[in-house]
Amino acid sequence: MTDADQLATRDEFDNRSFAQRLVSGEYGLAITYWALFFCGCALYFFFGSSAVDSEHWIPYMLMVAAQLAYTGLLLVGIRAAYKGPQLWKVMSRTSSIFMIINILVGISTLGFIY
Repeated sequence: MTDADQLATRDEFDNRSFAQRLVSGEYGLAITYWALFFCGCALYFFFGSSAVDSEHWIPYMLMVAAQLAYTGLLLVGIRAAYKGPQLWKVMSRTSSIFMIINILVGISTLGFIY
């Protein structure tokens, strides 16, 4: 590949949106899944806290179910993309961390009950 081709390829990648770079895997597995997980936790915290504060329990339970489904999808994605050794060891540790964070976020959203 010539220098001109490399520059053209780099310029092409630089013009892509964040979502296109994320889907293509440019950011790497660890950064992608942790970033998506924490974005999901932040949304769950803000909207869940609002639902708990206004005592809307059905929407809150739907958010809890969506957060658990989101965590499940992240684990499926990690399982599909991880190519290293000891897959089940990585999966068990990662799922444990995800669930601990989910529980902490859930407890913090329920802190709005007076």
